[in-house]
Amino acid sequence: MKKRILLTYAMYGNGHRAVAEYIESYFKSQDPELEILAIDLLKYSTPILGKISQKVTDFFLLKFPVGWSFIYELFDTKVSSAIANKTSMGLFKNKKMKKVITDFNPDLTISTHFFGSSLIDFYNRKNITNSKLVTVVTDYEAHSLWLRGYKREQAIIVGDKDEVNYLVKKGVDRKKIKAIGIPINPITSTDFDVASAIQKYGFSGEKPICLFFGGGGNGGTHSLPYIKSMIKRKMNLDIIYVAGKNQDAKNKVDKWVKQYKAKNVKTFGFVNNVPELLQICDFVISKPGGAQTTESLYFKKPVIMINCSGGQEVANYKYFVKNGYGKRFRTNFFFTRYIESLARNPELIEKMKKNMSKNNNHKAMEKLYTICKDILK
Repeated sequence: MKKRILLTYAMYGNGHRAVAEYIESYFKSQDPELEILAIDLLKYSTPILGKISQKVTDFFLLKFPVGWSFIYELFDTKVSSAIANKTSMGLFKNKKMKKVITDFNPDLTISTHFFGSSLIDFYNRKNITNSKLVTVVTDYEAHSLWLRGYKREQAIIVGDKDEVNYLVKKGVDRKKIKAIGIPINPITSTDFDVASAIQKYGFSGEKPICLFFGGGGNGGTHSLPYIKSMIKRKMNLDIIYVAGKNQDAKNKVDKWVKQYKAKNVKTFGFVNNVPELLQICDFVISKPGGAQTTESLYFKKPVIMINCSGGQEVANYKYFVKNGYGKRFRTNFFFTRYIESLARNPELIEKMKKNMSKNNNHKAMEKLYTICKDILK
């Protein structure tokens, strides 16, 4: 009998979805017989409340990171997280959501957002479902909201071994904590030619290549002063700027490229070839999001982090800085001077790459697959 795996995520940012899509793709490639259903919980949430919750979250993440950090810390206790969890469940405990899940009747649920873990745990306790449950924490710290049903889950996947003792102190059984890394599995070609790809983008390969993720939506506007300074100063770098879905940000960067006659900058909007770009670049500039920084770590590309949204992203940048995988900057002034030093001293980039090469979490997806297959036996 075919095993059914439910993948749940919620579109509060792109990271939860990205990790879920990586898992779905890899599991299907390993076992085509698996029945897998991936759902965005927000699509099935109470319409008005779901949109409001998403807009409020986006506001804090993009406009008021200090406020987001306050909320993040406020609800990082057993009592406060229980209150928040009970309130938020009102978004999802509806007939539409219940029908989708009960019709699929999963043998195993893998959740990349804590709402999914809480929902399936609730359904299991009410005998609506009888699903095994694995939670994948998509940042480098597990907030208390991720742990609401930890006593009844089969496994909690975390990004690094340093999180184990932290979770044990919160009451989680050490045996359930799997510190295998955040599971991603970028599709890459075995015969990929880096030199040819670099030439395709019009670069010589003689300068360090910087991949700058400007971010989609409102997030793109916050990165503009940083990329403008890089263009204006005409650094000894080749730059690939990815604006995402923010066309206005791309237009502004294109204007600066013409204004300052910058021949070392290529701009793009939304792209679907991030693995290719990560293979040809020497370092990355981005927000410290869990999925994006982990993709960079997978390819051993140091990350220069800007525009931290607070909360979980604080844990992400601290993890990268502590391990020597990158640097974090709060102001454009110090950021610009550091990037200039990287351009003059490529050995600084190589040192961070060497640190990243010591990380052995690149096989996290394979390990997750093995864990889940064992659970399904």
